[in-house]
Amino acid sequence: MVLWHEKTARENRLMLSPANLQALVGDMMGSTAPESFVDVNGGFVKREAFTSDEVFRRELTHIFDRCWIFLGHESEIPGVGDYVIRQLGSAPVIVVRTDENAVRGFFNSCRHRGTKLCRGEAGHAENFVCPYHGWSYRIDGGLITTTFDQHFPNDIDLSQFDLIPVPRLETRYGLIFGCWDADVMSLDDHIGDVGWYLEAFFDRTPGGMEVLGPAHRWQVAANWKVGALNFIGDSQHVPTTHAGPIALDRVRAAKEGFINAGQDSFQVLTDEGHGCTLTYLAPGMPKENYETHDATLERLYRKTLQSDQIDMLHNLRVCVGNVFPHMSFIETQVKRGQKAVIIRLWQPTSGTQMEVLSWVFAEREASPEYRDSVLRNGFHNFGAAGVFEQDDMELWISATAASNNPIAAQYPYSFHTSLPYLDKPVADYDWPGRAYRPQDTEVAQFAFMRFWDEKICSEAGEPSEADGRGR
Repeated sequence: MVLWHEKTARENRLMLSPANLQALVGDMMGSTAPESFVDVNGGFVKREAFTSDEVFRRELTHIFDRCWIFLGHESEIPGVGDYVIRQLGSAPVIVVRTDENAVRGFFNSCRHRGTKLCRGEAGHAENFVCPYHGWSYRIDGGLITTTFDQHFPNDIDLSQFDLIPVPRLETRYGLIFGCWDADVMSLDDHIGDVGWYLEAFFDRTPGGMEVLGPAHRWQVAANWKVGALNFIGDSQHVPTTHAGPIALDRVRAAKEGFINAGQDSFQVLTDEGHGCTLTYLAPGMPKENYETHDATLERLYRKTLQSDQIDMLHNLRVCVGNVFPHMSFIETQVKRGQKAVIIRLWQPTSGTQMEVLSWVFAEREASPEYRDSVLRNGFHNFGAAGVFEQDDMELWISATAASNNPIAAQYPYSFHTSLPYLDKPVADYDWPGRAYRPQDTEVAQFAFMRFWDEKICSEAGEPSEADGRGR
């Protein structure tokens, strides 16, 4: 369902065109495209891609101000006037429900002197009032009064000072996406085949999913792409990075088959830089070990999903994935018959810093006890102080610090375990995308970096010639 597609405000669109945004932000890397950061044949990626502020500034103009960006979930703003504040590329935005069936986005900046209208993370408003000079706006963005209307020229059209709308804002599976570029490809084309998987995790019951509480936020001294790579498919880090949490519950993990991946596990790549890793339970265990999802909820899945999506969820231990550029998701086992679904947003603030936003979801039809268990487990394992999160963040910070110097820049990162498999997708894969075995290689990670490299190295103001298909 298309919620808002601004076609008529040409002056706003021109003001916020990618070319003008690039001029405003300042392309510190020059007008010509930089050399590639990825050695496609050699399996190397320059460390500069993960540390450079110049690269970060180019990412804003070439990726985040031009791509569809995840902004939130419809359940965060259930009532008319409910809003959340998010970052859309280089600019802050208000995402607000303007009526029962409509969500819109606006640049969070007064048209008078630029003050942020909303300074909290979320809230409810009848109108938006600037705290500086009192300019007031309806929740649909229309200017109500400047408080000094009488001093304006008599023939001036004050509607030219309406809030600047997000030109493209749409929702799929309850997930809200926006883009500053009015001419961006359609959201359906951007999501592509990964939508089949998103539907199976975020729109699998008649009522859909619901956010359990507000997003957790925290700062991490690491590059945003480290998080995206971790979720799109870094199975190699689990035995060493997470040895502690696994050891704390090794008996249950071994008993319920959470240690060894099943023979049908694989990585999946789709167009536009997306991907996921599906890890299944190993065969030959007691029947009760395969009770991955709640039986009552599974009956609702069968009313909503296609039969092949039900097959995909069957015996699924965990799925991690990333929607380009920086929306990651995970469906993970809470305990027998319970699954937590989590979205993680890696919001870049510099070449070596990001803000992390994390949401925990459950089905609307789930019992209060189920939802409480999912929420507690989601934050226990993957919250700001989560046992898995602390493992990851410490090492990401360490890697960033060690890589941000002239000596490190001489020695690129290795993605070599992807090379033997990149051109060998599974021939008999029946679900959307291209599947690769085994699931513990760097295929998905290297494919992400290759797609990112094409975007970041495209000529200023021009789309990349390569569109990411066929990899």
